[in-house]
Amino acid sequence: MKMLKNWVWTALSIAALGCAHSTPVETSVPAKGTARPPSPSIEKRYAGTYVYAGSDAERAAVQAAVDSATDGMGIATGFARTALMKRSEIRPTYTISFDGKGDVSVETPGYPPEFSPTSGTEVKHTNKYGDESENSQHFVGGALLQQGRTDDGSGSTLFKLQHDGKTLIVTRVMKSPRLPRPVEFTLTYVRQPATH
Repeated sequence: MKMLKNWVWTALSIAALGCAHSTPVETSVPAKGTARPPSPSIEKRYAGTYVYAGSDAERAAVQAAVDSATDGMGIATGFARTALMKRSEIRPTYTISFDGKGDVSVETPGYPPEFSPTSGTEVKHTNKYGDESENSQHFVGGALLQQGRTDDGSGSTLFKLQHDGKTLIVTRVMKSPRLPRPVEFTLTYVRQPATH
């Protein structure tokens, strides 16, 4: 029973990171003060609200990613899948905004805002389920990368705006040494027209 509880706790800890998101970007958090702030033009390009526009195939791919990552976990499989699916829920919208002082906020109604410096400095974050992690956000290769970590794993969400300036590809990855494979899936969002 103790082993089952450990697997469930691990699954919850890992899932907390899949904000904590093409191929995942492997990068370390830059040292404090070493990352250059993003240019105002990239901030202007990314700022806006994006609505989920993915297909049924994308939705099925989320379930498939969770199933693959938990396959082989024995009696903990069902618990782990339930916890990971809950935290892999497809958000209906993302609103990305910048405060002009070097901070970025990623918001979805019903979720606590993910607010931190664009320098990649880590901040403590508690998600809607009460899971705590150390999160950071910064631009890598023209895409906004969120990263989170706990003692049990790590996760990332990569927001990559396409050349049309409207389509946002969101790649989410959750990893742990206790999971047989990482959870990884990609979602499609479309910019909502600005209202004046």
